Amino acid sequence: MQRVAYELSQHLSKLTDVKLIKWGGSNKWLPLVLPYILLRSLWTLSITSIQVIYLQDGLLAPLGLILKLFGKPIAITIHGRDIAYENRLYQFLIPRCLKRLDLIICVSNAIRDACLTRGVSAEKTIVIANGISDGFYTNGDKRSGRAKLAQVVDRDLGDKKILLSVGRFVEKKGIHWFVAEVIPQLCDDNFLYIIAGTGTLEPVIRKSIEENKLEDNVLLLGWADEDMLRLLYNTADIFIMPNIPVTGDMEGFGLVALETSSCGLPVVASDLEGIQEAIQNNKNGILIPPRSVQGFVNAVKQLLENDELRSRFGTQARQYTLENYGWERMAQRYREEFTRLRQSYGKF
Repeated sequence: MQRVAYELSQHLSKLTDVKLIKWGGSNKWLPLVLPYILLRSLWTLSITSIQVIYLQDGLLAPLGLILKLFGKPIAITIHGRDIAYENRLYQFLIPRCLKRLDLIICVSNAIRDACLTRGVSAEKTIVIANGISDGFYTNGDKRSGRAKLAQVVDRDLGDKKILLSVGRFVEKKGIHWFVAEVIPQLCDDNFLYIIAGTGTLEPVIRKSIEENKLEDNVLLLGWADEDMLRLLYNTADIFIMPNIPVTGDMEGFGLVALETSSCGLPVVASDLEGIQEAIQNNKNGILIPPRSVQGFVNAVKQLLENDELRSRFGTQARQYTLENYGWERMAQRYREEFTRLRQSYGKF
């Protein structure tokens, strides 16, 4: 969500005037976010001629109700957990606030459906997918990248293919399931599965690695900064996104799938929720039914064992992703919707 907010503000600023209000403090001060943004918004509205107010997170919906007092149209983007979070007070408050705002932008059809089931008007909701900037692709020598990665992970990679997953170790990401159920079925192949991330399920994953004797095939890398992600995206051979359905914690979109496919990586992902918006089957990835062990095994083995297919699919995935999800295109769609919304209120 943070990356989406940053990229949207950067690209939208090239198309129209934007007054950005952001929170730059430590997370320990998060309870102060709403009052801080409210005060900054009130000050900005008092000294500038704002035509549309845009909020980047469903959690800010109550703030939108207050700002409606200024007679400006309010738009908001919903990403996933900010509509699905299972808490009675949250579900009582946030959908009621969304209903009274003017434009609800959903990052996927799955998110739009979640809004509709909570009573948000269909006429107020639209879908605009998250965008991607071509900032990760290096177009470098993959062999030198592998040599650098081998030093980082302190392993001899040899001719091993690199499988990659990136994400929090939480239930919905499905990484614990993939390690326990799918990886043991692939061990006849010569590969290393690198997992970048941390989270509460790390002990579960480590236990699966130990019990199934997967130490030679699975590596937990820990948290990865942007430079490390760039190295991984441009060195790996296949990206795995094995999400599983979890009530109250849906995958709103799956931006990391676009980041990796923009680097020419074939993506094998669960055919689930917002991932279906980011990955178009057989165009920039392969979609597999969630929890389908054999489905994942077949797709991964096919790509592992066919270098020409993997290379051709990766080239196709990069081209399709940049053509259909570039931030220039998505920012233009936001601008068009803001213009339509402003015109429906009349000129200010």
